[in-house]
Amino acid sequence: MNGLALNLILALVWALFLGEVSLRSLSIGFLLGFAVLTLFHRALGSRAYIRAVGGALRLTAYFVAELVRANFQMARLALRPHPQLHQMIVAVPLRLRGEGALTLLAALTGLLPGTVTLGFSPDQGTMYIHAAGLEQRSAVRRSVQEIETRLLQILGERQGSS
Repeated sequence: MNGLALNLILALVWALFLGEVSLRSLSIGFLLGFAVLTLFHRALGSRAYIRAVGGALRLTAYFVAELVRANFQMARLALRPHPQLHQMIVAVPLRLRGEGALTLLAALTGLLPGTVTLGFSPDQGTMYIHAAGLEQRSAVRRSVQEIETRLLQILGERQGSS
């Protein structure tokens, strides 16, 4: 049984144990179930699920920090009388494969202020991005590849090798 299904079952069992099936009891049950799955990951076979949830939390924290930083940077540029935008189109080599994963990467990249995802190469091995506000292409590549790395942690490292 996969980790998410087991976690949902544990949350439901907790809510039934309390005699109250509500959002509050299900949420608490979900967190307690996650703690049980974390503590007994070998016996329950939930290591991949725990790793994916950890990766999702790290991606969320990184993305929020990047979003705040990019917003401040764009606001600073907008408030200057003669801003130097340093507009560029950057080609970023990708390890992610699959339309769903690439769409998620493009969406996350496009949400960052100053960036627009233009598209992918025909073999989907390169993503093209228009960026403004950063002085070096390597900074844009690094930012996108950091998001890609965190997505690979969630989707599984084997996803990037296909």
